[in-house]
Amino acid sequence: MKTSPTYGVRSRRPTNAAVRFTARTYGKARIGTYVEKAGGHITVESEAERLVAHILCVDPRVRSFKPQPFTVDLVGERLLFTHEEVSEARKTRGGRNGECEYTPDFSTVQIDGLQRVYEVKLQGYEGDDKYWAKIERAKKIMDAYCFPLSTVIVPADERHPLVINAQLLKQVISRVRTSLKPDVIARVESYCESGPVLLRALSEDLKIPNNLIPPLLATGALQADIAHCRIGASLELSAAYGDLSHLFLIEELQS
Repeated sequence: MKTSPTYGVRSRRPTNAAVRFTARTYGKARIGTYVEKAGGHITVESEAERLVAHILCVDPRVRSFKPQPFTVDLVGERLLFTHEEVSEARKTRGGRNGECEYTPDFSTVQIDGLQRVYEVKLQGYEGDDKYWAKIERAKKIMDAYCFPLSTVIVPADERHPLVINAQLLKQVISRVRTSLKPDVIARVESYCESGPVLLRALSEDLKIPNNLIPPLLATGALQADIAHCRIGASLELSAAYGDLSHLFLIEELQS
């Protein structure tokens, strides 16, 4: 099987706001990003994982999340949450890991208290049959512990609307409440009463700067198909009246 020459190393993507790269470890690029829902600064192993972290940040259903939250012991059929537990499990099986272990990329705690875990892959480099057989073994164990697993395939195209929009919304989500005034939201809702409008028309007619559109989307004042259309002049907008379902982006990437 072919392997990606760029998967897990720094992308040439020009938008790297709130991201810093740390030293490589064991041949993998370590990418740092700041996410409040994850407790501050976190480290991930690829641009694909960084994007998913930003998607989870934007998703209003996610209360908190962690990267690499635990290790699944495929031999002992249990979850290992500490380095000590992992070390002890390896000693028990003679130091073997590899096919004996699996670590999910993220776990989340939802607003309703339920938990989920995610395996992140870059489109075109999803892994071979042997790898996915291992995932299936781990999935059964995690299901028993009430950690259902979802596979997320990140688009390889760095210009994909979801890729661009998720990063843009992540940048504004932490300061969105201070960047909008109630009168702006009221004017926007009134303007959209008759139906969908183009971003260009709304911005020009209401004299609203384009940089206020992402905050309006993030707060649910506006909604749009941001999974498939880039935030730009030709984006079709509608009044959302507080509905945030257009920010449920993770399902768009699940296989």
